[in-house]
Amino acid sequence: MRISWAKQDDAAALIPLLTALHLHDVGGASSPEPDAVLSHARILIDPTTPHRLAVAWNQQGMAIGLAAVGRFVSISDLRPKNSLQLELKELFVLPQVRGQKVGATLFDWIVNQAGEQGVCRIDWHVKRQNHRGIEFYERLGGRIVDDRLSMRKWVNA
Repeated sequence: MRISWAKQDDAAALIPLLTALHLHDVGGASSPEPDAVLSHARILIDPTTPHRLAVAWNQQGMAIGLAAVGRFVSISDLRPKNSLQLELKELFVLPQVRGQKVGATLFDWIVNQAGEQGVCRIDWHVKRQNHRGIEFYERLGGRIVDDRLSMRKWVNA
């Protein structure tokens, strides 16, 4: 397995993975058109977006997992060692390769990259009912933050 930051040339190779993520995450969704997924992949990989995609590739060059991360500077903590933070927006592994350490390897790679960039912490959200996801992140050293809530407001919904 190889992990790398996604490049523009990777857009077409991400179609099956992004399609699987869409079907997994959007209840009752139908399979999207490949051209729509390709267009979306190009937007996700665009260097002007506020995040980056890390992709896990199998030995045949197939994208089997991804993580979307964004780097942020704390607004309130001025201490240099505490100001650079990372948000893990998404971590997804194809169902057929789950249980093969793809997610853990991808997560460890992200942690390593973050450490090299001087990031002091990584935050992410997990749905309360996603018990497997919570157990997965706890095995990797993640801890539930009791004094924070996730909130959302839809715009133009």
